[in-house]
Amino acid sequence: MSHKKFDPTRAEALISAERYHELKPDIMLQKLGIPPGSTILDLGCGNGFFTFPAAVAMGSGMVIAADMSEPMLSLLRQRNTPDNIQILQVEEVKMDIEDDSVDAAVLIALYHEFKTPLDNLTEIKRVLKTEGKLLILDWDPLSEKERGPAKAHRVEKKQAMNDLKAAGFSVTTDENYTHDMWMIIANCNT
Repeated sequence: MSHKKFDPTRAEALISAERYHELKPDIMLQKLGIPPGSTILDLGCGNGFFTFPAAVAMGSGMVIAADMSEPMLSLLRQRNTPDNIQILQVEEVKMDIEDDSVDAAVLIALYHEFKTPLDNLTEIKRVLKTEGKLLILDWDPLSEKERGPAKAHRVEKKQAMNDLKAAGFSVTTDENYTHDMWMIIANCNT
């Protein structure tokens, strides 16, 4: 396993009450602004931190909970997933998801793990609908706080914005979401 990948033995920390309180997935969903009934791709879903709140918010819609890690997906399956969650194991860049089928994609603390960000963004864009949205929340290497991945493995928000532009996205929101994490929301360009 790459030194940049999350260690599944620490999975319980991902769904702690403290993490929900700090990162507020309901606020992320509001900022994303997609209506109930939509399809969300939670890429790098882990054991479901964002998956479950998204499933509630989407109602009759669908959440595709996708991850490379079978151990993390196994932990997700053990959480009694509702019918509107589809669990999918994916490869580093390739996803078995139809073109133009997803309303929004979410990457939470995943972007810094990408080996080839432009390839990943191109694949995400392929599955997004023409008016699709992408939310990225990741660790700020400029933060003074010492938690999360090593600062050398983090990606600056400016670099992610350049990658998004190169992949054909338009950034609509960029902010410092917490004291040590940035957030970008981008739209597919038509």
